[in-house]
Amino acid sequence: MSKEWIERAVDLRAVSQIKSDLQISDELSRVIVGRGCLSTTEASAYLKPELAHLSDPFLLSDMDNACDRLMFAIKNKEKIGIFGDYDVDGVSSTAILWDFLESVGADVTARIPNRLIDGYGLNIRLLEELRSEGVRVVVTVDCGITDHEEVEKAYELGMEVIVVDHHTVPVQLPKAHAVINPHREDCAMRATYLCAAGVVFYLCMALRKRLRENGFFGARSEPVLRELLDLVALATVADVMALKESNRVIVKHGINVIAQQRRPGIAALLRVCGAHAKKITASTLGFQLGPRINAAGRLDDAAVALKLLRMKNIKEAESLAALLDQHNQDRRDEEKRIVEEACREVENSKLHQDSSVIVVAHESWHPGVVGIVASRLVERFGKPAIVIGSDGKGSGRSIPAFHLHEAVSQVAPLMKGFGGHAHAVGVHIDSVKLDKIRDQINAYAQTVLTEDDFIQKISYDGEVDLNRVNEEFLNALECAGPFGRGNPEPVFLFRRVRFSRLKELRGGHLRGTISDKREISFVSFGRREQVLSDGSVGDVLGTLEMNEWNQTRTLQMRVKDYRGV
Repeated sequence: MSKEWIERAVDLRAVSQIKSDLQISDELSRVIVGRGCLSTTEASAYLKPELAHLSDPFLLSDMDNACDRLMFAIKNKEKIGIFGDYDVDGVSSTAILWDFLESVGADVTARIPNRLIDGYGLNIRLLEELRSEGVRVVVTVDCGITDHEEVEKAYELGMEVIVVDHHTVPVQLPKAHAVINPHREDCAMRATYLCAAGVVFYLCMALRKRLRENGFFGARSEPVLRELLDLVALATVADVMALKESNRVIVKHGINVIAQQRRPGIAALLRVCGAHAKKITASTLGFQLGPRINAAGRLDDAAVALKLLRMKNIKEAESLAALLDQHNQDRRDEEKRIVEEACREVENSKLHQDSSVIVVAHESWHPGVVGIVASRLVERFGKPAIVIGSDGKGSGRSIPAFHLHEAVSQVAPLMKGFGGHAHAVGVHIDSVKLDKIRDQINAYAQTVLTEDDFIQKISYDGEVDLNRVNEEFLNALECAGPFGRGNPEPVFLFRRVRFSRLKELRGGHLRGTISDKREISFVSFGRREQVLSDGSVGDVLGTLEMNEWNQTRTLQMRVKDYRGV
């Protein structure tokens, strides 16, 4: 895979002004400007994201309609049903709304579909279950935007529907009482970076405000919305949403809530994955907590994860967290097997090697794992990938230059169903149409992709002398966090450093030391294509972090890429 190193272009006058006004280091100022802050005011808000910076929730289209209907249900003791998706975002969204509605005295129940039995989205069987329990209004979270027939069926059953979603909006909206989705063209809040849990949180903000204005809290304490931010932050990071604007505020404060360990389910998950509550980062949410919650929906039943997030007893939560931890290990074993098989198929096929988009399928592949496998194929081959498992159920992941949802839309008549957004899609196909789908998606890709789109571009934040790096330097940079998609962790160029004490780790990873006049340890993950030996000298792109082992903290570099000189 070809790679290109690109230094982020920044306004040097803005860097100098912000550095002077805020009395911060040149490197931190450069990082801030590189993330879009061009004034001291913007930089100050970036460094100290406050809940007061969140937008007015009523800027979301249909928010008034949704609040009116839910207030009527609350005051008249109508039963409210929540219908969520089976991933972290859907499960977290369901728990957030359930917690909030219960806190204002609503009669609530919920359903999470089983991935293997019910598939994605609104499900008529489960809608009938909700109606049989007396539900009068259904709120979909993280699904529903394309479920026209199911929404109409809900009305036939005697239930009104409120859709709360963040996926790509179809030309025709479902005929629901309210459709809240920041992707709507008529939405005044341009917040397409929100996950479903973020949209649900705004619904809770709006509903609390309306209830307050109507004197609802005269004899009842108001719910503290800040306490829901742990789940909003978890969903935002796990759903790989851009950490900008409201999302940075949400994740920053959500991490603080998690550190307080108010929610037994999250506290139990932190214990099983060995994470320290006081040292949580966005990576903890994305790579440790998120996969364990997702594992329930991938291999078993996501309702287990929902139960964990709403548990009040820590002992019971620890037992359930251990079960999810085991599911996650099973998921990793299954993922490893499928990745190996899929990679062999791609490497041994000229068809796949010549394709712009990899489309592979096998009936033995678990549909709950194929999305992760697609991500691995994108990382390995630098191309968009769609991986289809048993019963024609699959997932796709993309590269930055390719809008995968638009691509799949080109073959919609060949699909049983699909949904998603630019970077990720879910599909359901008839296996006999696989070749035709592959051919047509690749024909479309050839009209929109260029050779340059397949070059992996690694951006960095300027050149730094290794001898300037210390813990104080790192602590200053951490003020720009939390880091993730949309707010990438700082990457710097270090020239002519020497590698030594190299040790290969399992999985093709590498550990050793990097030195100039001083020496620090480094780790390089999965750089199989880079051949290093003791004494090698080269230029390095790397990020800095603190490594903690046996109660000892040491500065460490995580190598992103290397070039010999």
